[in-house]
Amino acid sequence: MTQAKKNQPSLTRETILGAAIRLFQQRGFSGLGMRQIAEYLQIKAPSLYHHFTSKEDLTRQALQQYREEQATQLLVIEGMGDLSEQLRMYAGLFAEMLHDGNRLCMYVTMVREPSFQEQACIDELQLFAKQNVDWLEKILHAKNGTQRLPSGLRERELAEIIFASLEGIMTVSLADKMPPVAFREKANNFLKIVMHSTP
Repeated sequence: MTQAKKNQPSLTRETILGAAIRLFQQRGFSGLGMRQIAEYLQIKAPSLYHHFTSKEDLTRQALQQYREEQATQLLVIEGMGDLSEQLRMYAGLFAEMLHDGNRLCMYVTMVREPSFQEQACIDELQLFAKQNVDWLEKILHAKNGTQRLPSGLRERELAEIIFASLEGIMTVSLADKMPPVAFREKANNFLKIVMHSTP
C-alpha cells in the first residue's frame, strides 16, 4: 500500500478536482487522461468513476471549482486598497500560478484546445471569462462612475482588454527563463498604461 493510500483511504471530490486542476494547467486537456490523474493521486483509475462519469464530467466540475475559488479571491481583493492596488493584486493571481510550477490559468489552457468540444465545459469557460470581466468592470466603475475614460473606452471595454492582456502576458512569459519575474515586469508596465487611462 502506498503512503498516499495510507494517508487518504478515501479521496474527496474536492481533492480529486484540485489535483485535476493542477494537472490540466500543466498538461492541457489533450495531454491528460483519467489514468494520469489516478496515477498522480496514487489510486486506481476506476476509483475516479465513483465521483465522475467521464473525463469531460471531471473537467467541467474542475472548471466550476476553479471559477468558484477565483470568485472568492476576487471578493477579498475588492475590499483591499484603491484601484491601483486591486489591479496589482489581481495580476498577482496570475503570477502566483507561474511561480508554482509554471502553471497557466486554466482558462487559457483549455480555450486553446482543439479537442475541447464539450458544450458544458465551454459554457464554464465563458462563465469564467465573464466573471473576470464583470469584476474588473465593477472596480473600474467604482472609481470612475459613469464617466467615459480618457482613452475613450467604457469600463467594460477596458475590463475586457485587461483580462485578455494578462492572459496573453502570462502565456508569453513562459518563454522567459524566469516566467514569474517576466510576467510581473510586463504586467506592471501594462497596468501603468491602464492607470494612466483612468482619471
